[in-house]
Amino acid sequence: MKMLLMIKACVLMAAAPYLVADSSIQKVAYPVGAAATITTEATVESVNKDKREVTLKKSDGSTTTIKVPEAVRNLDQVKSGDTVKAKYTEAIALNIRKSDEAPSAVESQTIERAPAGATPKGEIRSTVQITANVEKIDKSKREVTLLKPDGSKTDVKVPEDVKNFDNLKKGDQVVVTATESLALEVVPKQ
Repeated sequence: MKMLLMIKACVLMAAAPYLVADSSIQKVAYPVGAAATITTEATVESVNKDKREVTLKKSDGSTTTIKVPEAVRNLDQVKSGDTVKAKYTEAIALNIRKSDEAPSAVESQTIERAPAGATPKGEIRSTVQITANVEKIDKSKREVTLLKPDGSKTDVKVPEDVKNFDNLKKGDQVVVTATESLALEVVPKQ
């Protein structure tokens, strides 16, 4: 599943990898209907408004300089000593439904940014919903073969804690909804 985030060029999105890039943070394989949130922050070390660059210092003491795209509003308000807070959330939900529709994939994205003159902040959210048809069920192994939207098939092991596995039938449709969001804000130095 490839989630394209068109606005990652924005400083709020460009800063994200530097803020949440921590060796203790890994992508997690979630059970059905779960969510996880990571929060972190960095301190603004310096701002070069002419080059549109901000140097951030993370909690481990390392620093990184990011290029701030023109799309980012209110860079002139960012000062040395300000704090950049990041909140990254992943959520996934799984649903089974009766359907005779073809498998599909739909993606949507929303972007919010601070109005001109306000404290810099923003959020980007991407949601992908993919449906796959159940082609084959091996109840003894708790495995299903799914027909994906691209026409390929994949075998999936169904965890023991998934309820109603015994009610699953060939032709049912598995609907997976995955959402990622990243919110960033600059908090002025007190």
